[in-house]
This record gives sequence, C-alpha cells and structure tokens, in this order.
Amino acid sequence: MSSSRVKELQYEGTEIPIDSTNSAPSDKEEKDGVNLMTFRHAGLLVSTLFAGVFNTCLKRGLLPLLQAELELETYQADAANMLMLLPWSYVFIWGFLSDAMPLLVLNYTLEYNALSSEVTERAVLGHRMILINAYIGLLMMASFGSVLALVIAETYVVTQTRRERLQERGRALGTLLMTQFIGEFFGQIATDEIIFNITTFGITPLYSFRDTALFFMFYSLVPLLAVLSLFRENSDPPAINDEGANYAVDNSQMFARAERSRRSSSSCLKRSGKALHLNWTRLRTSLGKEATTRVIRFLMIFIFLSEFTLTYPHAKLEEWCNVTDKAKSSGDITMEAFYILAVSAWKYCAINCNWRWCVSASLILIMMTPQVLYFFMAALAENTRSAEAFMFISSLRGFLRAALIILEVILSAEIAPVGGEGAFVGIIVSMSSVMRLLATSSSNALGYVFENGNYTESEERSQVAFALGVCYSIRLMGVVALLFLPRQKEELQLLLRYGAQGDKGTTWWVLGSLGCAFLVCTIFNLLAVIPSTSCLRIVGGSGC
Repeated sequence: MSSSRVKELQYEGTEIPIDSTNSAPSDKEEKDGVNLMTFRHAGLLVSTLFAGVFNTCLKRGLLPLLQAELELETYQADAANMLMLLPWSYVFIWGFLSDAMPLLVLNYTLEYNALSSEVTERAVLGHRMILINAYIGLLMMASFGSVLALVIAETYVVTQTRRERLQERGRALGTLLMTQFIGEFFGQIATDEIIFNITTFGITPLYSFRDTALFFMFYSLVPLLAVLSLFRENSDPPAINDEGANYAVDNSQMFARAERSRRSSSSCLKRSGKALHLNWTRLRTSLGKEATTRVIRFLMIFIFLSEFTLTYPHAKLEEWCNVTDKAKSSGDITMEAFYILAVSAWKYCAINCNWRWCVSASLILIMMTPQVLYFFMAALAENTRSAEAFMFISSLRGFLRAALIILEVILSAEIAPVGGEGAFVGIIVSMSSVMRLLATSSSNALGYVFENGNYTESEERSQVAFALGVCYSIRLMGVVALLFLPRQKEELQLLLRYGAQGDKGTTWWVLGSLGCAFLVCTIFNLLAVIPSTSCLRIVGGSGC
C-alpha cells in the first residue's frame, strides 16, 4: 500500500528510502506485531466504524426512502439495489490503484460530494426520469466511497499483519473486522429505530429523504477528520518470515531496482506509470503461484454453492409463517449480531484452528442443520410455523458469510505480494462478490421452475419440501471445495514457498476467470437496469 509518508522498503537487505513525516512504530510494536487499539490507529478504527454504519444505512435506509419518496417502479428499485452493490464487484481496480497512489481520503470526499449533490439535485433537475437516474447514480457513488474506505482499511491491516508472529497473525484483522461489523450492527439498529418506525402493521418513515441525506452529508465528514488527525500510518514491514524461513519472493531484488527507477523518474506521469507497471509485475508474479490458484478455486466453488438459495421455497415459508415487517427487522438485526459473534469466536477461540474444520462447522453445524430441520418441519407441519423462529433461523446465514469474509482477508494476508496487497485483496473481494451474484442469478433461473403449476395444499407442501431438498443438497456440495483450502497458515506458507511458481498459464487462468466474472457481472447488471429486460427471472424479476 503506497502513501506520501516516510518509510523504508526492505528487500533482502536492500533499503529504499522514501519520504515520510510519520514517526516509526515503537520497538514493542515491531517486536510484538501491530496493535490497532492505540491512539496511533484511532482514526482508522473510527473510519471503519463509520463506514460500516454508513454502508448499512445507505442500503436499508436511504434507498428505501428514495424508493418511497419518488415512487419508483419495481424495475427502478431493483436497478438501484443492484447498482448499490456494483462497487464491490470492481474492488480489484480500486485496490490495484491504491498500491500505486494514496486513495485513503478519496473515499469520504466521494461520499460527501455525492450526498451534498443529492440535497441540491432536486432543485436543479425538473424532469422526473432524469431526477431518478441522477439520485440512483449519486447513491452508487456514495456506496463506492464506503466500499473504498473498508477495502483500503483492510489492505493496510493486511500489510501490517506481516509484523505479527505466526501464532498471533490475523488478530489485528479480527479487530478491524469486528469494528466494521459492529458499525453495520449499529447501522441496522439506527435504520430500524431512528429512520423508520417499524411495527407489525407496516413501515413508516420518520424523516424525508432530503433530511436524511443532509444528515449523512455532514456525517461523512467525521471519519474524514478522524483519518486526517488521528491516524499515523506505519511503515510497510518486509515479507513474512516464520521461524527463520524465507518466504519472500525470489525476485525481490528486481522489485527493489524497479522501485529505485520509479523514484528517480523526473515527471509525476512517469513515476505513476512506473508505479503501475511495478505493481502489475508483482501481481502477475503472485498470480502464477499454486497457492494463489488453490485459494481462488476454493473461494469460487465454495461461495457459489454455499450462497445458492432457491427463492420459491423460502418465499412460501415466509408467507406461511406470516412474517411481518417487524419480524424482518428483528431478523436483520439478529443477522448483524451473528456477524459479530462469528468474528469474536474466530479471534478469541479459533485463530489457529484448522480452516477446513472451521468452514465445515460454520456451513453444516451452525447454518444448514438448524435450517434444514426447522424449514422442513415448517413446510410439512402447520403448527410449527412461527415468524420469529423463521427469521431467527434464516439469520444464521450471517455467521457463515462473516466466516467467509474473515477467511478472505486472512488468506490475502498470508499470500499477498509485498507492495501489491491492495490489488490482491481486490481480486479476492471482487471474485467473491461476483460469485455471489452468479449464485443469485442461477438461483433465480432455476427457482422459477418450481413455481409453475396449480397445486393443492398437500402438493404444495411436498413441492416446497422437494425444493428445499434440492437447495440444501447443492449447498452441501460446497464441502468439495475444501480440498483446495490449506489447513492452516503453516501449510499455506509452505505451499507459497515450495509449490509451483511462475506458471504463466496459471496467471492468465486467474486473470481470465476474473475477466469473465467481470463480463458476466456487467451483463447481469445491465439486464437488471434496462426496463425491457428487468422483468427477466434470471435477474430477479417476476417474469415478462
């Protein structure tokens, strides 16, 4: 992760001085690792906390207010929701750029500008369709700002994690993710208790969209000031070196020479070009490693299968259980609480446990077993149906999703190349986001098959039970992906050091997969946005 501060990059004894105004980390921090619970990193934690709150309020507060105030059509609301998630699919680009130039303050600048434009846009634009499109675009920019804040914070801590000893490595990332999830938890509570009045009879907005956007415009300035005044960035540590084993890349001397060449360039344009080229070289070298390929294969297969959800049986169960808006609100808050519970359990109890066992337990024991037992009972026995029980059991998927987010950043911290952490974290996050989108689209395409036909009550119960069986059988197949996942940090580091390296075919396979994922993501987003195709079931429509 690059910055304008003074630091020293070390590559096998080669030191490259870079201008800095920040003090070096303390001797204790150099010895014991990175501690985020200090005044030095207070601004980073405040930024992450506020970004988590804002991210939730934006999706579940501002967007519904916009939908109600402007009376959006169904396809417009779906398009807005899709565009709000779009920045997550393109994190690779922002991460790649963040390795070559400082972007930490850009995120809140985007949020402030987008929200301030929302406040004044209505007075400027008179045409309703232009107004709607402008508001949706501005909300997407605000979402991009919060996504950028979270990803760059993760990239910084991924870099600093290399200071930690083997048995402690990942604890700082646990602190950061817990801060983010706590922010999202408070954001959900604020949405349900402050922005809206949610009862069993429905949802009533307490404030207008304009007033809420005006509040968040000033709200976005708080983390910006915190980052500028309360955050002192540490110098980048060298590559991971466990028990004296050299895990640094073999061509680090080449990177050092390239860095010196970049610093000696006269013009800013040339320095930026060389920085991007150097970052691309690091990334290409890292993608050619067997360790990277196995990690990406695991994430692609496991996320796609574990996120597969047929809409039809779950929608029927929700209808049969008489789920109210109040019950949905309680379920959303409970899901956010499971995010916090998952990261707490990992940080304090399972930081050195077998990754395969942790993921298997999260999928099978914590999420699937309770859901299968209750959903089948609710489908077949009417007296077991309860709105509160249905939402609580459904919210268990938050534990698995949090476990996957934790695993994504931990894997990135272990194998990300020195100096290319942002791009690597971006690849992992982008691939995961796109696979979730593909899982949703595939679920929609297959799910509508079960909806056709006029069933009696008993036949419909059997049909729902059969659809649930198909859904959870597909999810269970996700355990096959665990064959690609190393058991723990030691095994991954050995694979990184002694596994296959420099395979150009592997590099282009990874980039090709990411490119295809980008293409598919773009196509589905366009189908969801265009009015004539937004009704397609494959993008979540009700059918044309």
